[in-house]
Amino acid sequence: MRKTIITLSAIALTTLAFGQKLKLTEAAVAYKDLPPMWFAQPDLLEPSKKSLQAAKAAIDIAYSEQEEKKSLKTKDEGKLFFYRGMIYLDYTFLGAMDKDIMADIEANKEQFETVPFASLKKSQELTSYYKEDIANKMNFLRGIAINGGVSMFDEGKYEESFASFAGAVEMSDVIGYKDTVAMFNAALSADKLDKYDDAIKYYHMAAEANYLGNAEVYRNIIQVVGRKNGGPSDEAFKYIEEAKAKYPGDINIIIEEFNYHNSKGNADAAQASLQKAIEKDPRNPIFHYSIGATFDELANKRHDEGKHDEARTYVTKAVESYEKAIELDPKFADAYYNMGVLYNNESYSLTNEMKSIEDVKLQEEKLKESRELLSKAIPFLEKSNELTPTDVNTLKLLKTIYFTLEDETNYNVIVGKLKDLGQ
Repeated sequence: MRKTIITLSAIALTTLAFGQKLKLTEAAVAYKDLPPMWFAQPDLLEPSKKSLQAAKAAIDIAYSEQEEKKSLKTKDEGKLFFYRGMIYLDYTFLGAMDKDIMADIEANKEQFETVPFASLKKSQELTSYYKEDIANKMNFLRGIAINGGVSMFDEGKYEESFASFAGAVEMSDVIGYKDTVAMFNAALSADKLDKYDDAIKYYHMAAEANYLGNAEVYRNIIQVVGRKNGGPSDEAFKYIEEAKAKYPGDINIIIEEFNYHNSKGNADAAQASLQKAIEKDPRNPIFHYSIGATFDELANKRHDEGKHDEARTYVTKAVESYEKAIELDPKFADAYYNMGVLYNNESYSLTNEMKSIEDVKLQEEKLKESRELLSKAIPFLEKSNELTPTDVNTLKLLKTIYFTLEDETNYNVIVGKLKDLGQ
């Protein structure tokens, strides 16, 4: 009895496989009935529609039976996935020209988004028999997609260009080719649409594939992430770290690293990043100015903590950096202004320290030093005013300093300038 059951089971499996093969053959024959370039010939649309509908109906049955029974051998299963992918691809093309077919596609959107390319990849995993046919199909369609994407992008139709370039990336992936140009252009299109996650996805694909051979694509990612999150973020820092590992010493990534740390209030880390930037580009006044500003911030923080000696060490470094920025760019108004503000803040810090000093003589020394610092601030603020005569903040600070130093003449000059500006 046991032998009979085994025999009947074998016969049943053979019958199932045979029936499934018939449906697979039916799908293949119907698909092969399609004329070459059928989609470019309007008079062939109706017969092509009938062939594709028949092919899809047969391949769907063959696929369902295989999913349920797993009765096909590896080579035949490879054939099944080949035709399933090809039929679904052409069916999608047909949908663009036939509203009834498009309605079917829209009703089964997820299926049509995944089946074509996944099936063709699966076919190649199972057999190499259809590899050349798949490559030819993908390269043909990829060429159409890229050319269409370029035209759409040039016309400002970024939704369409994104779809075209993203499709080209998928087609390339089917045949194991990394189309970095399509990746980058898909990212650019998504970027234009403020589709942040899509832009990041495709920029990152291009970056991982070493597109352009430098850190520029990572910089694009960081900028998109910045717009997405409204400024520097931990998400951006992940890409900064990745870019640093791949392109150590890239100055633009160093600057992005500085911006991140600076936004987080981590002045020590920001300063360290800028120091690297200066080593790469020592004659850039902005770098020296920025590092001066970070030392300036560190000094203020230490003063707030009551660590005045440590703060003054940072003040010395800030002064050196601002002076270097001014040396490299004698018209750098912000550097002059920051220097004046720094001396003013140091004067204010000394005045605060005097409150806790009981020794009258020491108080007088501190007061004298405080006034000397205010005097040091004046030429820098005057120069800043010369370069930016309508800047109200500079004039107001000068007004306060001249009042404190009891310099009535210059105080009245500044009052007049502020009046002229409506202040």
